Amino acid sequence: MKMIAIFLAALFSLLTGCQTVTTEPVAYSEDSESDIFDPETFERYSSIVVEAGTPEKPVDMRLWYTRPDELTADTPVVMVMHGGRRDADVYRDFWGAYANEYDVLIVAPEISQEDFPTGWGYQTGNWVTPDSSSVDETKGQRNPPEQSSFAALERAFDKLRDAFALEATEYDIWGHGSGAQFVTRMVMLYPQARIGTAVAANSGTYTFPDWTLPLRYGLKNTGVEADDLRPSYAHHLVVMLGTADNDPSHRLLSKLDIAIAQGAHRLEKGKNFYAANKAKAEELGTEFNWELETVYGIGHSGQKMSVAGARYLLAGEKERALFPLDDESDRVENGESREKNELLQGSGAEDDPFSDMD
Repeated sequence: MKMIAIFLAALFSLLTGCQTVTTEPVAYSEDSESDIFDPETFERYSSIVVEAGTPEKPVDMRLWYTRPDELTADTPVVMVMHGGRRDADVYRDFWGAYANEYDVLIVAPEISQEDFPTGWGYQTGNWVTPDSSSVDETKGQRNPPEQSSFAALERAFDKLRDAFALEATEYDIWGHGSGAQFVTRMVMLYPQARIGTAVAANSGTYTFPDWTLPLRYGLKNTGVEADDLRPSYAHHLVVMLGTADNDPSHRLLSKLDIAIAQGAHRLEKGKNFYAANKAKAEELGTEFNWELETVYGIGHSGQKMSVAGARYLLAGEKERALFPLDDESDRVENGESREKNELLQGSGAEDDPFSDMD
C-alpha cells in the first residue's frame, strides 16, 4: 500500500506540472501583412471593359490596369501588350509596381480571341482576313482599317481617358514577342496612332519594307506604299533585343524558309529588320527616328524584358548599342542578305503561320 501511495503522489505531481500554458492573442497589424491584403491595392490593380469597336465590328475590350496612388488628369499612360497567350493580366502584373514608382497609369489591353481570333487578328492587327496566307498573296483580303485591332486600341484609349478624366493626348506602348509583332506592325500599318514612344522587344517575325511578300513578312497586300512609310519612320520606335535571345531552335520560332530568311534567331531578325528600314528611310530621304536597343544577358523572357522596357520608357536608361550599323556591318547590303532575299520569294507550303506565338 505504501508503494501505491508513493506512485499516486508522483503521478499527481507530474500531471499538475503539465498544465497548458495560454498566451494573449496577438493583435492584427496591417504592418505585419503584405500590402496585397490592403484594400487600396485591390483598387489600384483592377480592370474595366470599354466599347472599342464599330457598328460593323463590335468589340468589348478589357483593360487591365494599375494606377498610381495619386491619379491626376496629367498622369501619363503606358500600354503594355500581352503575348500570344492573350494573358494581359499577367503582363499588367509584370509592370504593376512601376505605376507608383513613376506615377504612371499602366494599362494592359486584352486583344481577345473572341474579337480578334488567331495571329491574323492580333499579331498582324486584323489588317487582313483570317484566310490569308503569309506566302500566297492571292489568299484572303484586306479588312477596313477601322476594323483593325490597331484602331480598336485607339478607341479604347479614348474610353480610358474618359473613365479616368485624363488629359493625355498620346501614350507609350511596349510589347514582347507577339506583343512586339503587334507594336511594330501598328507603327508601320497604322502610323496615325497616337503613340509617343513604342518599344518592341524580342519579336519572332517582322514585316519588312518588301513589296514582293504578303503580310506577315512583307507589304504586298497591305495597301501601304513606300511613301506611306514616312510617318511610320517619324515615330519613335525602339527595337529592343535581348542578347541571349539567340537560339535558332527555339520552340516558338517558325521553321519556314521565309521566316528563317529574316534571321536565324530573334536577335538576328531584329537587327536585320532595323537595318532594312534604316536603308529604306535613307532611300526615301525621310527622317528616321527608330532605335536599336540591346539588353545584355536576357533571352526570351517577357518578365525580364519588362524590367528593361520600364527602365527605358520610365527612367530614361539605356545600354550602349551592341550593333554598330556601318557600311561594313550592314548585312542588308552584302551578299548574304541578297541570298536570303531570294529565299523570301517563296518557300513552298505554309504551316500554321502563327504557331510561333512569340
